[in-house]
Amino acid sequence: MTITRQADLRPGVVYIWEGRLDVAGHVTAAARSLLSRDERARADRFIYDRHRRRYTVAQAHLRRILAQLTGTRPESIDFRFGKHGKPFLRGGPSFNQSHSEDRIMIGVAAEGRLGVDIEEIREVRYMLGIADKNFGADEAARLHASPEHERLELFFRLWTRKEAFLKAIGVGLTHPLRTFSVDPSPGAKRGLLRVEGLGEDPARWHVGGVRCSEGARAALALDRPQVNLEALGYDPGGL
Repeated sequence: MTITRQADLRPGVVYIWEGRLDVAGHVTAAARSLLSRDERARADRFIYDRHRRRYTVAQAHLRRILAQLTGTRPESIDFRFGKHGKPFLRGGPSFNQSHSEDRIMIGVAAEGRLGVDIEEIREVRYMLGIADKNFGADEAARLHASPEHERLELFFRLWTRKEAFLKAIGVGLTHPLRTFSVDPSPGAKRGLLRVEGLGEDPARWHVGGVRCSEGARAALALDRPQVNLEALGYDPGGL
């Protein structure tokens, strides 16, 4: 595997790594040693061990990837935070992470506002009601009109694209999902269809799906109209 360095990141390319968080206890301990004091304190606030482990290992992977890219040590990564808590590094690169159950996805780009989301597909109670209340009217109508056996898959294609966009602009789910619409079609040319109240031009964005492991759906958003995807050269080692 070719290791990716920051100097190797090409404009307009999003580098993706997907991994797992279901690791042994000694691996979690090794991951914890890479975290900052604040991150360890946050980990300790989780009630359930599985949530503490997932957060700890996810942060360790993120630190190791960024250390590899920037030529520093994982423990030395100095995260800064935006208004709504989105982390960033002075001098780049752009990055974002997402995890669902024991799956993790990390995206990296040379520049731009980046968001990624991965969701394990599972049954969603009141799926159509959630869409009616939270999605754009066009998205909800599309879900209602789809064959019943395709709705769950379509729901997660919509959800991951919408969450990736909100993560990219740095507001997360604090902003109403119904104020913008995405195209869930594979290979859609206009992944972002409309945006209200955010001052964003849909034509300047790429919002689309990301290939991931079976049983999940993933998406990314980047404020660039043309985006290519490549695997991130990263060796998770013992984590």
